[in-house]
Amino acid sequence: MCYTVSIFAQTHAIETDTGALFEHPEDYEPYYHVSGFAHPRLPLITNADSDTLQLCSWGLIPRWTKDDEGAKKIQAMTLNARRETVFEKPSFRDAIVKRRALLPVNGFVEWHHEGTIKQPHYVRMRSATLFTLGCVWEDWTHPESGEFHRTFSIVTTDANLLMSHVHNAKQRMPVVILPNDREQWLHADDREFLEPLMRPLEDGLLEAYPITREVSRIKVNTREIELLEPVGDVQT
Repeated sequence: MCYTVSIFAQTHAIETDTGALFEHPEDYEPYYHVSGFAHPRLPLITNADSDTLQLCSWGLIPRWTKDDEGAKKIQAMTLNARRETVFEKPSFRDAIVKRRALLPVNGFVEWHHEGTIKQPHYVRMRSATLFTLGCVWEDWTHPESGEFHRTFSIVTTDANLLMSHVHNAKQRMPVVILPNDREQWLHADDREFLEPLMRPLEDGLLEAYPITREVSRIKVNTREIELLEPVGDVQT
């Protein structure tokens, strides 16, 4: 699964990489790492406006959600959307067809199980500072207050060789959408063009290394890049 991401690049770097411009750059908050369970607002490019980076909350709230209590409950369960069930589950089946998005990140954190110890690893691209994850998004309006929410889930798939070692308990990884595939991910009309993009990433493109276990106790890190420094060897 993918419950912790890292997105700390400056706005101009994200805009240069994606070709989209921030709708409200002054509201962007960099995170050295952040847990999805904090439901942060992260920069998202949607198929509805692929030239714009919008800040959207992590944890998809389906449009049929009835109230605030239901929204909070379901958000904790929709941080990820599994490739195998995304076309069938009620929370995602409409979104995967009509509402797809890209989340630019510097990296993400996954945990390797060593007996009773969970060792966090930082995962990033070997040859790029930024890369994008495939997501689905949804709009929800609170039925009483009228407050508008745009939310998203990260799509996950089977682990590739590196991630099968790093994330050895769950054997999962986020769907990474390479630059040449971004347009297709956002705008493809047919499932047959989407499913190949949800495959595990080709081996050799990512690298991972262990970081301090202090990360496990901090859900939101906006100040300490030192927590992402390696405490062991880099794996590729």
